[in-house]
Amino acid sequence: MNDDIRKAVDSSNIAQRNYDLSKSIPQKELDTLIYAATNSPSKQNETHYALYVYTDRDIIYEIYNHTKKHTLGISEALEEGKGEDWLYENQSVKNSQIYSNILFVYVDDDGDARGATHLKGKNGDESSKLVLDEQKNYSIGISVGELILSAGLLGYKTGICSALDIDPIKNIMQITSEPKLLVGVGYSNSDMDRRLHAETRNKDVPEDYRTGSLDELWKFPSCNKDTTVYLNGKTYNNDN
Repeated sequence: MNDDIRKAVDSSNIAQRNYDLSKSIPQKELDTLIYAATNSPSKQNETHYALYVYTDRDIIYEIYNHTKKHTLGISEALEEGKGEDWLYENQSVKNSQIYSNILFVYVDDDGDARGATHLKGKNGDESSKLVLDEQKNYSIGISVGELILSAGLLGYKTGICSALDIDPIKNIMQITSEPKLLVGVGYSNSDMDRRLHAETRNKDVPEDYRTGSLDELWKFPSCNKDTTVYLNGKTYNNDN
């Protein structure tokens, strides 16, 4: 079991940028993933989000079309004062890690006000609202963690997107509350590098940011995360 958990962590640690959309995830495993996402811990078991789940490929693609916010570089926008709108239109790509077999959309939900902080936050007190929003974000983060780890244990790949056009996605989903986070789950493309964009080719991005020939799929960059851990005050080495 320890090895299985480590493998699932390694899998969910990296974003899948393209999926094999010719396959469908079995209903039993979809039910398990929904269970993991909706039964994760929250503060005093409060309800902080609603979960919208889509397997309809057309709806997933519509939502994906409103994630053109993965920026390639901001230097030109800063130096020439071109601004955020120009950056998203000219030097950004859609986030294909959610163009997946299943799309989970986390949506803001106030639930029931339990204490004074919640009551004041819902009534417009800004400092209390910040605390309430922080608690909601913790709950969503914990849920996403359990969701993508569960997906990894089942052998699926995942991707998370927080950069989205809120109002168009609300219209697609026919909701009034704010979508907060998108999570893609699905089958990897076994013959493709996971970092290759699902659709965007190098000819579609500015020359300085191309990663290959014009007709090749553009490749997402990746950073090297290096988290220092201290066990009982001493640096922890987890090479075992």
